[in-house]
Amino acid sequence: MQTLRVELINTDSLKALEELESQQVIRIVNEPDANSYALPGNPVTDEDFRKWIDQAENSPSISLTEAKQQWAEQKKKLENLIR
Repeated sequence: MQTLRVELINTDSLKALEELESQQVIRIVNEPDANSYALPGNPVTDEDFRKWIDQAENSPSISLTEAKQQWAEQKKKLENLIR
């Protein structure tokens, strides 16, 4: 058995899942996640959070102008991949 956490966007998606449950394809488990604060995903430990902050503070930085230029170049590459 595999467990999958899904965020439902609207009631139509819940109806579709309930239909699968009625066909005994899936089982819906209604257990709230007490460790979920703001963002979806696994909770971060205090130590991992501190390491993340240290890494961010010690990472090289670039100007906003340079970041915008890099994003514009990357955006063009992505658009070309889509076409």
